[in-house]
Amino acid sequence: MRSTRAACYNQGMKTQSSAAYRTASLVSFLLHPFVLIVALFMIVSLRFAPTIPRGVLLGAVVSAGSAGAPFALIRRGVARGRWSDHDISRREQRLVPFLYTIGCMVCVFAFLLLLAAPLELLATFAGMVCAVAAALLVTQLARWKISLHLIGMTGTVLTLALLITPLAYWLVPLIVLVGWARWRVGAHTPSQALAGAALAAGITFLVYRLFGL
Repeated sequence: MRSTRAACYNQGMKTQSSAAYRTASLVSFLLHPFVLIVALFMIVSLRFAPTIPRGVLLGAVVSAGSAGAPFALIRRGVARGRWSDHDISRREQRLVPFLYTIGCMVCVFAFLLLLAAPLELLATFAGMVCAVAAALLVTQLARWKISLHLIGMTGTVLTLALLITPLAYWLVPLIVLVGWARWRVGAHTPSQALAGAALAAGITFLVYRLFGL
């Protein structure tokens, strides 16, 4: 396991100057889970909220609590040398950021209930919480670094396809692109990327079914 992981990281380290590596880094940045959270939940909020101002409010609540607050913690930790980078690339460093993020999400979910958020938004948010919790269990119990980028990208595409328009299935190649990018920068093995996508797909379909959507 360690040799495979080391080879994965060495792959990225040896090719940092290549155009492919720079492209993969850009893809990883632009399609980071925190970026996807803001875009996805604003779309869902605006689509199902009774008014545009209310949709903006609900989207802002989710974005601030589920992306803004965790990113602020991670950025501060990286600046102080507590964590290696903003992706928390080292598996053993992920426990505190994960727990903090889940705590923030629980608070956000409570706010959404108080604000009488649409069922579709609650279901989407519940799915995200379940996915993050499952990733934490895999990371800590199995000691295996499942890909959060693939969880975020797959969940985003399926949510758009199931709730907004089936045309969003045309975005599936982005899942493959993100998987390639995370492998190319040496962040994940193909199996870690595939596991992230499979986990997100399974949870997304299951949660929407439980919510009757």
